[in-house]
Amino acid sequence: MTSQPTLAASEQPPDNDDWPLSPDEYLRYGRQMIMPDWGLEGQLKLKSSRVAVVGAGGLGCPLLQYLAGAGVGSITIFDHDTVAASNLHRQVLHTTERVGMNKALSACVTLKGLNPHVELIPRAEALTPSTAIDQLSGHDIVVDCTDRPYTRYLISDATVLLAIPLVSGAAIGAAGQWAVYGQPGRACYRCLWPQPGASQRCDEAGVWGPVTGMVGCAMAAEALRVLVGSGDAPLLHILHLGGSPAVRSVKMRPPSPKCAACGPNKTIASLEDVDYAMFCGEVATDESTGTAPGGVGERIGVEELKGVLAAPTDDTVVVDTRPPVEYRICALRNTTSESSRLQPRATGLTFADIPLATILRTPEAVPSAANVIFLCRRGNDSQIAAAKLRTVRNDVRVTDVLGGLLAWTRRVDPKFPTY
Repeated sequence: MTSQPTLAASEQPPDNDDWPLSPDEYLRYGRQMIMPDWGLEGQLKLKSSRVAVVGAGGLGCPLLQYLAGAGVGSITIFDHDTVAASNLHRQVLHTTERVGMNKALSACVTLKGLNPHVELIPRAEALTPSTAIDQLSGHDIVVDCTDRPYTRYLISDATVLLAIPLVSGAAIGAAGQWAVYGQPGRACYRCLWPQPGASQRCDEAGVWGPVTGMVGCAMAAEALRVLVGSGDAPLLHILHLGGSPAVRSVKMRPPSPKCAACGPNKTIASLEDVDYAMFCGEVATDESTGTAPGGVGERIGVEELKGVLAAPTDDTVVVDTRPPVEYRICALRNTTSESSRLQPRATGLTFADIPLATILRTPEAVPSAANVIFLCRRGNDSQIAAAKLRTVRNDVRVTDVLGGLLAWTRRVDPKFPTY
């Protein structure tokens, strides 16, 4: 009689009275457990895992859906922001009814309905150099779904100090990228990007909802692979929707011996020793005023702009510095709201739409006038345009509008569209 092969103790199925998962969990996770590189062992690893997700926005929402759906045991969600209507085209965990609610709390509401077996821990707060170590400690992996260089470097440095793997990604426009950092033999985020490059946010440059979904889902796949122990070679994945191929994967460089965070001569021993704002070139920002206060007489409020529009003169020009695609969405001089009576008459005030890029390249494109007022969406680009014009015209009064069109809607005309 031919002897039958025997299974090692670790390969034996559990006794009927000692099932490690509930009947619902077996049914819920069965389609992934039957994959050869997953199995019951992989599912139990997930069930015992703790994951920290920073950001419940465009990337965080699809990622959280798949981590919770797959059965990660405990997920801590960090996000200090609140749900806005402008988020809903891509941040699919949130709803119209929850506009104004904290994003971490809103995400937990949806995820609890998706999988009641997952422990969800909302943290309605931002990570800071003084709190990041304590908040991220004890997790098995950290996933960075933020859109700010300051936070990306802070999170990366924290995970290096804690020896926790990091999945980090980004999406803007029709492009995105993601990778796993910090595992043994892998570079950390700072190794690959020792200096922050030019960065834009979704509310400035725009983004396709499906792009954040694709990148977020791919980040979830990377996190799951790390947790179940089926990691791959260190690759940086680059997405360009409409490109051919749509996704390119390139081999990541090894850890840098010059890295300030993980190199042999590293200089970052404490997060509180790093001035992340200065390192990333950030300026203190006030949502209602723009990038910086400006010098005396350099900036005007929307109330003063309202007065200018109500009593137009021939020696004033208002320049809208937004890109053409934004100008076509809505423009102050074309509004049909009740404030239309404030718009320029046939003679007098001049309006011009000249994108910031054009002004920086050729400031002479700005029409000649004794008074030039720059206007943009938030009060940031207009300030840059005004500073540029002052370098070539010292006989002109150049100002820009604090808070831009968003402030106009808040304080002058609530019917003027925001986007």
